Amino acid sequence: MSYHPEQPGSRPMPPNYSQASGPQQHYAPQSQQYSQPQTHSGQTNYEGQPGYGSQRAYGAQPNYGGQPGYGAQPGYGMPQMHNPAMFDSRSLPEQAYGPGSEQFWMAHEPDRTTALWTHLGSLIFGFMPLIMFLVKKDESPFVREHSRQGLNAMITNTIVTFGALFVFGFVGFILALVTFGIGIIVMYAALIVPLVYCVFYIIAAVAANKGEGYKFPLTINFVK
Repeated sequence: MSYHPEQPGSRPMPPNYSQASGPQQHYAPQSQQYSQPQTHSGQTNYEGQPGYGSQRAYGAQPNYGGQPGYGAQPGYGMPQMHNPAMFDSRSLPEQAYGPGSEQFWMAHEPDRTTALWTHLGSLIFGFMPLIMFLVKKDESPFVREHSRQGLNAMITNTIVTFGALFVFGFVGFILALVTFGIGIIVMYAALIVPLVYCVFYIIAAVAANKGEGYKFPLTINFVK
């Protein structure tokens, strides 16, 4: 080891420990070993735990916010097709009538045939809608609605026809006295009413054959 004498007036230099401590490299890994447990003091494992920190299972609760199973409830808004005894025609929407309503009813072939002959039978036997309504009202909603519409048309047709016969009969009788019997032709104008409803029955029969609902015009809704 060489000796260097200190110069006068110069400051003493600190000893060089880097060379002396150079071989002690086995202490460096120990510093890493001691630095790793310090992560527990910062609690990084607890802050990143999704089960306790974010609590998505309890905080968000998506099943209770939307509640799609209880909000829509399509089974109560539409008629009870699977339970005809609970069928209520007053809850029927406008989509239940007219072209395209076969998707609403989804009527089977026997129900279509029964509703078809209900309207055609009304042309010959006027009480056919009443009979079919009493027999099928608790079995088929499609037949029930068609027979109900036909029954209301039958009642309205009967009332209006008798009223027209009374009015036109009275007017025709007066005109017959004045015109020497020619005015009696006015009485036949009362037959226009049943002819108009016969056309309605035929249209309803065609709609029933297609599986569509039909709402009779110029008809009072007596039976609901």
